[in-house]
Amino acid sequence: MDVQKLRDEIPVLQNLTYMNTGWSGPPPRQAAEAMQARVVLEAEQGPTTPGVYESGREIQEEARRAAARLLGADVDETLVTRNTTEGLNIVLSGLDWHEGDEIVTCNLEHGSVLAPSWHIAHRYGAKVRVLDIDPHDSHDAIVGKFEAAMSERTRLIFVSHIEYSTGLRMPAADLCRVAHANGSQIMLDGAQTGGHVALDVHRDGFDYYSIPGQKWALGYEGVGALYIRRELIEQVHPAHTGGRGVTQVGEPGEPESYRINPSIMEKFLGGSGSVPLQAAFVEAAKFIESVGVPEIEARNVSLAARFKAQLAEISAVNILSPMNDAQSAGLVSFAVAGQSADDVVARIWQDHRIVVRQVHYPESIRASLHFFNTEEEVDTLAQAVAELA
Repeated sequence: MDVQKLRDEIPVLQNLTYMNTGWSGPPPRQAAEAMQARVVLEAEQGPTTPGVYESGREIQEEARRAAARLLGADVDETLVTRNTTEGLNIVLSGLDWHEGDEIVTCNLEHGSVLAPSWHIAHRYGAKVRVLDIDPHDSHDAIVGKFEAAMSERTRLIFVSHIEYSTGLRMPAADLCRVAHANGSQIMLDGAQTGGHVALDVHRDGFDYYSIPGQKWALGYEGVGALYIRRELIEQVHPAHTGGRGVTQVGEPGEPESYRINPSIMEKFLGGSGSVPLQAAFVEAAKFIESVGVPEIEARNVSLAARFKAQLAEISAVNILSPMNDAQSAGLVSFAVAGQSADDVVARIWQDHRIVVRQVHYPESIRASLHFFNTEEEVDTLAQAVAELA
């Protein structure tokens, strides 16, 4: 991997050190240019002009194919969404819930998992079991906690594949087996995985999986993707729909007119997405694929290990992320004794022009290390933390 050559293709890296990809990643030049070119084309020629419209539809289809490749899914099981949260809500709002049904999740989750789960509880009388997971728990310990929480009323295990708060890589494939052995299903929030770790939703047997395009895949806000296992598509009812999901179009007053096709992912489309944003996503995905997701995953874990090893030498620092590579990813969360996370984040930016972020629960500073970050940048961040500790 020629890191410097890749860095040259990401404009922001010429100006500062960017370590906040887990929030939103820096787009490569080809993604920015693709979006700009599409905006100009539609402004100068019109979005529905013959030739322009057709090229836009092809971009949308290519975005769907790119999303399917990132997921390790088939195209007909993949839907282009606006973001991770939209995909998760499509599934949760489309399942048949009954009073007493249970969702099992954990304390390290993002609001995109917890808020929709509690909404289902409040609306239908379902129960949400929030398990207490320590980011230093072993995979076996985590699996054991979920096994112990399962009951005959458990409908869904709903967790992040990589926890945004600590970078803990959950034993997702094993949790999938726990769910299926209980007659339950599993949904993964993949906000921190798409373009970060190599995914194969078929191999691992996942039921539902949602990813963004703007984080590790380096696209822009406004594009994401949802996978639903083919056998389950008909079980998820669309909370909103549109013309692309119908089986036939007839007279407006006929009962069989505009009947939704229950077996296609298009039934969840409430309208058209942004072609310029999807054009950028296509190019960002090409950039990621040119590097290689397995290679990206290995480098990110290596950078994280380097950073954690240096943090471990600072007595005032508490590392909240797992220390072993098998449970790690490119996210590293830590706290500095006696200092608020907000203050540390602000000082690191002011003194070193390094972009990191704060996490509110557990309160910490989080660095997102992607393949384009250098070992020298990691060392500089570690030194900056040491100076503040």
